[in-house]
Amino acid sequence: MELKLLVGSGEFWDALKADIEKAKDSVVVQTLSFEGDDAGMGLSHAMRACTAADRRIIVDYFTWHFITDRWVFSPRNRLDSEHRAEVLATGQMMHDNEAAGVGIKWVNPFGFLYRKSPVRNHKKMILIDGRTTYIGGINFSDHNFEWHDMMLRIEDPGVAEFMMTDFDATWSGKDLFSEHDFDGISISLIDGKTNEKTFERIFDLIGSARRSIFIESPYLSWPFYDHLRSAVKSGVVVTVVMPDLNNRAWVQRYTEWEAARSGIKLRNYVPKMTHLKAMLVDEKVLVVGSSNFDYFSYKTQQEVVAVVTRPDLVQDFITRIRDADLAQSKSADAAKVKKSTVLLYGFIRAMGKVTVTLAKM
Repeated sequence: MELKLLVGSGEFWDALKADIEKAKDSVVVQTLSFEGDDAGMGLSHAMRACTAADRRIIVDYFTWHFITDRWVFSPRNRLDSEHRAEVLATGQMMHDNEAAGVGIKWVNPFGFLYRKSPVRNHKKMILIDGRTTYIGGINFSDHNFEWHDMMLRIEDPGVAEFMMTDFDATWSGKDLFSEHDFDGISISLIDGKTNEKTFERIFDLIGSARRSIFIESPYLSWPFYDHLRSAVKSGVVVTVVMPDLNNRAWVQRYTEWEAARSGIKLRNYVPKMTHLKAMLVDEKVLVVGSSNFDYFSYKTQQEVVAVVTRPDLVQDFITRIRDADLAQSKSADAAKVKKSTVLLYGFIRAMGKVTVTLAKM
């Protein structure tokens, strides 16, 4: 089995484009965002030019409602000519893909009054010729390509077959839960309904830490903080890297408060928005995939989570991501944490529970 970290959209797209060009039998893609900009059109052109018989793309309905992270149907955005043009370009791109023989499947509608908005298929994965698999956090949109992120490329027929079963189930309208241990990597495909049992393994991993836990995630939340707080109390050094300028400002305030009260070392990544999702425990075990380690990942979202123990890949992550990102981060200013944030936290947590309850009704 070959495992390779691809840091940034440049490395990811160079590798993926080459794999698509060489594909003979199948190229299937699953993504949350797929927009009619350079990134989305790049994938579209590659898929249309590909000669493989099986070419399919699963897109979450998130893209139907949000383009460049802006709500498509707000009056302000509908009057914005540039935004409206990208919305139209996205629709045309989907139509052109289908006309060229690339199947498009929309999944997870938002429902009446957006009741199902927390229930997203958050997986990002690509499968090629029954051998090559990509998983991670990068979506196909320009703003996602501009963010700091990573993907994991896996070369192994067994992994690809396992992942293809999940893709075909999603394509047919079924959400599956499945887990499998491979050589140096364990992969969980989470169905959005029984997520807790997978994350119990992650909580056990946090509880087993003896020296250090490093997490990079833009939207880290409870119940993960509850377990990290316990790790700090047991003497484990917990370091969290988040964006210095988060695209969700309220998450930044919440994270600063949570870190301050939990004794977590919080670092703000300066160069750009970091959308990367990873957890490193005792410099031996690495958790990667699509999960943000947040409440919605824990409760309602379909995710891909991989636990990697291969020493070469773990060391590559330490060198190219952990150490590099810490060097480009600054300490969070604990003095900025306001007492009013506790009210924000209480409101967010209550609303999170309410929206999840409504979504599951």
